[in-house]
Amino acid sequence: MLKNAGVFLILLSGAGLGYTKSRELTLRERNLRQLLQMIIYLKGSVRCGCASFPEAFKETAGKLSGVYGEFLREISVRMKNSQGSTLAEIYRRCAEEKLKDLRLSGAEQEFLFSIGGRLGYLDREMQLRQLELCEDEIQRFLEELRKEMPEKKKLYQSLGVLGGIFLAVLLW
Repeated sequence: MLKNAGVFLILLSGAGLGYTKSRELTLRERNLRQLLQMIIYLKGSVRCGCASFPEAFKETAGKLSGVYGEFLREISVRMKNSQGSTLAEIYRRCAEEKLKDLRLSGAEQEFLFSIGGRLGYLDREMQLRQLELCEDEIQRFLEELRKEMPEKKKLYQSLGVLGGIFLAVLLW
């Protein structure tokens, strides 16, 4: 009886691990979509509102909820109290503090941390062009993820179940 219960729990945990890994892909896609939304709001705020970056970050933070809203609010506050720090330094520090747990890939996370280095200098048109380039890059990340997501999700779930079966057979 205990042996059967143990085998069942091993099967269940293997399936759970596969499902968890599959869910991480879904969370990664959602985080990239929210990042894209943040860039689009920033671009609109700079283009139509002619806002400076501290104002644009604050305005965009009001439109976003969760971690991205907190992140932008923190940048806005730190920019107003900058004491000689550049936007790139402030942005990177805030991103490393607030956005480190987003389950993004290494390249996506490094891109996210480097966005501030592209902003905060030159004229308004250059700012808009840089935001458009960021938008294009995030869309490219999303397209790649969407292409590979169905097969990876299926693979993770299948490997979880098969791993559970394998362990159950070994322990039987």
